Amino acid sequence: MAGIGQVQHTRTGYQAIDCFAYGHAPAMALATAPRDVMLYRITDYGPSRTTRADRPADDHELLLLSRGSGRPAFGCLAGHHYEVKPNRDLRTSFVPSGADSQIEFGSSAKSVNLVFPKGFLDSLIEDRGSASARPLLFSDNPALMGLISLIELELLRPGLASDVIAEQAMRSIALILSGVDPHGFLAESDRISLPPARLRRVIDFIEANLAEPLTLDLLAHIAGLSVFHFARVFRQATGVSPYRYVSERRLQHAQRLLMSHELAVAEIGAACGFPRHANFTAAFTRARGLSPSAYRACFAL
Repeated sequence: MAGIGQVQHTRTGYQAIDCFAYGHAPAMALATAPRDVMLYRITDYGPSRTTRADRPADDHELLLLSRGSGRPAFGCLAGHHYEVKPNRDLRTSFVPSGADSQIEFGSSAKSVNLVFPKGFLDSLIEDRGSASARPLLFSDNPALMGLISLIELELLRPGLASDVIAEQAMRSIALILSGVDPHGFLAESDRISLPPARLRRVIDFIEANLAEPLTLDLLAHIAGLSVFHFARVFRQATGVSPYRYVSERRLQHAQRLLMSHELAVAEIGAACGFPRHANFTAAFTRARGLSPSAYRACFAL
């Protein structure tokens, strides 16, 4: 993730639509450039009782979380016609790249939408040898619903390790959409360990790069392990998840810097992976119950 703190918030001109974009930067030597992922929310479709949305086939993939309006919906997805009875349920749908879609629905429906570049989700699980994801229509899969909501939360209120947790959420989404059975690689992980030398290499890398994006992809690369095994064996070796470890180390680093007056609060935020001052202040306050400025006022030497 090219820094959750570097999320770009676009004002679309429509009060009902918020748009967030960020770049996913895989481990060095695994890719050459980050690829943008976009999240947008539609909270109000206007006064019309029904809305029609046509999406031509393109090179992007769309995953959306929507709530029924109490009116029927109908349309066509990847050449297949469908009709949904009136409901107010929360459901997820997925339109892969190269598939067109048309839908007419009740305008009181609301949605959270994730747009991925072509091949992005497949790249997250390519070492699983899985098939590409198929279209998904109004699924009540609770795991997908929770993961979309988690990514939305991490973008709106980034925490001290949002780069790690948002990437893991997207990887989990890719697994679900591709139909990969997780039990196979969980069994593999039980036979794999993280030797002390490799663990020290990862920890030293984290310490030296607290200001930089720290993805599971990158940390697994440093450890010389598959990303699917890394999180599990890291927890076995340290007792905490990579997310918790990175979050705590950034927090401790921030506290140490705040105890002197050498750096401004905004500079400390950047040193802890938060280029945006407001995001750092919000994340630190949630974690410690004091704003960075208040913490400094209480504990600076």
